[in-house]
Amino acid sequence: MPKLIRCDRCGRRYRGQDDWNVTASMGRIVGFLCSSCQTPEENAEAAIKEATLDYRIDYSSGLIYTFPKINAE
Repeated sequence: MPKLIRCDRCGRRYRGQDDWNVTASMGRIVGFLCSSCQTPEENAEAAIKEATLDYRIDYSSGLIYTFPKINAE
């Protein structure tokens, strides 16, 4: 992962603020999008994924895995 994270569309530097999204391909992070550059459709997709998926990182392989969220009732 790069030490300096920048938006793939505008080049803005990530400073730990706002809601940024990552772009993943085959379980690996391949890019980043700042909140200003995200389309309404990308915002909706991120909100749906946040509500329905859990993310886990396998540090030995560097892969990100998603799992459906399960309600513990």
